[in-house]
Amino acid sequence: MRTVLLTVLCAMAIALPVTSAESVFAGYRGLTLGDSVEVAAGHLQAALTEVKVVHARPTLVQQLTWRPHQFVSGVSVEPDPLAEISLIFHLGRLARIAVIYDRSRTEGLTNADLHEALSGTYGTSLLLSTSMRTAVELPFEGVTIGQWGDNETLVRLWRETYPSRVRLTITALAADRAMQDAIADGMRLDATEAPSLDLARRTAEAAALRTRDENIRRGNKATFKP
Repeated sequence: MRTVLLTVLCAMAIALPVTSAESVFAGYRGLTLGDSVEVAAGHLQAALTEVKVVHARPTLVQQLTWRPHQFVSGVSVEPDPLAEISLIFHLGRLARIAVIYDRSRTEGLTNADLHEALSGTYGTSLLLSTSMRTAVELPFEGVTIGQWGDNETLVRLWRETYPSRVRLTITALAADRAMQDAIADGMRLDATEAPSLDLARRTAEAAALRTRDENIRRGNKATFKP
């Protein structure tokens, strides 16, 4: 069992960020915070059509979700601890990398095991394991396993409570704050304009029904014989 755990730890450590000229914390598997949508999609060999618009205003927020190929015909593929990676872009630049690890590849690993794997790349954690709700927008409560970073980048390894799985987020702090502000502004715009948009929708639907009814009346009038 210990051998299996070490194998997974090594695989996770190898998969961690490539040192960039700016920050050792800013990259993951050849992706770097600040990459354009085109560069990131090209690196993952993903089609640009897979990039989805999350928010269109006041500024553009996009997301690309990618999963590694676990099976290749005729080729033996080394099991990948990565289950899914989501790239969040603001104004066309990568602002956040969100990783979910495969539960079968992290099964049995303690928080200490996981912390050890990442500390080999990032060094001593700024924050050791603790229960938390994250400051950066994340969807569920969990337990922080380790936290690394500098004044520009935050790396957080955490264990989601439900469903139980290990996650890693790499965030460009300034870009993420700007993105969150833009999302909040967009939601306020949507809420403010919702009544007028709903009225316009209902008016258009009523007009379409009147046109349909009139067309039916004219058709029946032309063919009706008592």
